[in-house]
Amino acid sequence: MPESSSVWWEGAVWLTGSFLMAVVWTNVAWYLRQPRSAAVGQDDDRLATWAGDPSLLQALRLVYYIGVPFAALVLGRDAVTARFAGLQPVTLPGSANGVGAAGNWDDWVRDIGWALGLGTGLWLLMTVAWRSHRRALAASGEPLAPVRSGPSGWVLLREALYHEVHWGFYRNAPLLALGEYWGVWIGLLIVGIEALLNPAWRTQLGSAAHDPLPWGRVALAMVSSLLFLQTGNLWVAIGLHFAVTLGLTVQARRRDLNGEPESGTAAP
Repeated sequence: MPESSSVWWEGAVWLTGSFLMAVVWTNVAWYLRQPRSAAVGQDDDRLATWAGDPSLLQALRLVYYIGVPFAALVLGRDAVTARFAGLQPVTLPGSANGVGAAGNWDDWVRDIGWALGLGTGLWLLMTVAWRSHRRALAASGEPLAPVRSGPSGWVLLREALYHEVHWGFYRNAPLLALGEYWGVWIGLLIVGIEALLNPAWRTQLGSAAHDPLPWGRVALAMVSSLLFLQTGNLWVAIGLHFAVTLGLTVQARRRDLNGEPESGTAAP
């Protein structure tokens, strides 16, 4: 059931602030990376060098993806609720709350089952789609993007954590206002709008020879929403996200390193 207007309104304020931060930062960063004349671009180049520092960038991403939702959870008066954020507890047998341990473990088994089913289905679908895409590129003579330098497992785990927490944060206010079903899909719509307002993301999706992860992330956002409807569990969503992206990356890297021809094409 939807919560009172005073509760969801504060959540909406936090969500709006996060949304505006993302839109402004991504567009300013995109502008600073564009080539300009020497007379106009000298100061901008210095700012771009500073803003593009990897350590600074990762620190800012940590603050944005984890710090902002955590601040809303701790400082906001019910702006983020643990239940709608998917913070499923783990009740251990023999603990003070051990009476409900059996029921809690049953919930976890069910949640993991949903994650395994949805994750396996998504991985298979993405594998078939990616092979078909590569085959079409090869047939048309388009260059195939190598993935030898694809992200490491730790980077994929970090990105799974960041994205799932971010998506869960964006679901929270709509869930408070509209209830579980419509709240989940409105939250996903807001995530999509934010992504489309990012010029770097639009360019990446439009590249003919991009790697499978950007489109995989789109599919993962939809599957994550469906998984939340069934489980309300952020932790299994992070595990699903990591497992699928790792599987796609390892498979693509192995194919690239082995020089395997795409299905339907002849080896040279």
